Amino acid sequence: MIDRREFLKMAACLSASFGISNFPGIVNAALKKITPENTPQLIYLQGQSCTGCSISLLQAESPDAVSMVTQYSKLSFHADLSAASGKQALKLIEEYISGDAGEYFLAVEGAIPWAMPEACVIGDKPFADYLTAAAKTMNGAVAVGTCAVHGGIPAAEGNLTDAVSLKEFYKRKGINPLLIDIPGCPVHPDWVWKTIIHLAQVGLPELINGRPKLFFQRKVHELCPRYHDFQQEIFAEKLGDKGCLFKLGCLGPDTYADCPTRWWNGGQTWCIDANAPCIGCASSQFASKKNFPFYRSFEQAMIKNSEDNK
Repeated sequence: MIDRREFLKMAACLSASFGISNFPGIVNAALKKITPENTPQLIYLQGQSCTGCSISLLQAESPDAVSMVTQYSKLSFHADLSAASGKQALKLIEEYISGDAGEYFLAVEGAIPWAMPEACVIGDKPFADYLTAAAKTMNGAVAVGTCAVHGGIPAAEGNLTDAVSLKEFYKRKGINPLLIDIPGCPVHPDWVWKTIIHLAQVGLPELINGRPKLFFQRKVHELCPRYHDFQQEIFAEKLGDKGCLFKLGCLGPDTYADCPTRWWNGGQTWCIDANAPCIGCASSQFASKKNFPFYRSFEQAMIKNSEDNK
């Protein structure tokens, strides 16, 4: 016999394996049509970030990361992965952003230091200048990770750079490019790669609040295998306990993402399965307030929320 938790865990795995949580077959068809002549060109730039999203993207499976950056897309530049460096790398970036190298999509990881442009430069030019110029030539942009989508940790309360998201940066500049937001700290590789393939080969995927609807239409709480525990008011009192983690500060009820059915680390685990509360890394409030820690007890959270509302 297996207990209820194991049954729900197996059900989530089966859902993923049957494609319930994957892009429709249209993306798989698009992958088969990609040739060297129509491979989507990518320029991947990083602002205020820890490179965590890039590391996560390298964990892609089916297709694997090497296939994604060589066969199914042409990653023309990435600061951590490109062989080009120095003047050669700067020349490559300039060729694309000026429009001389042909069509391309821009991927941006990290926030933009609005009040302190010199805090983030590529060569001797502010990162922000490249983003402004790219808006005139790119086919579209993908904001990769919570820092690029919401500001994330660089934009936390009290930061000196006035770090902003890619969308907010373009809004302040009076620019309205095609932009897709993919939050997460870090992002799941499926969310990014499959969105890029859909965008380049099929067209704009269905969005909800600027994010791919398929990945971000439901809350973690709704899909969680411990949702039944929440309904039955079976709550964990400390880390490691069975039961719903709501009283330990789980932010699943406020976070839109399909982690419970997609899982992480090659489908091996995810936060709740490891007995860790969801910290809301895909939400707009992630790391935004100094008085709202990632891990907290239910009572502490209630006190702080009460004080914030006074």
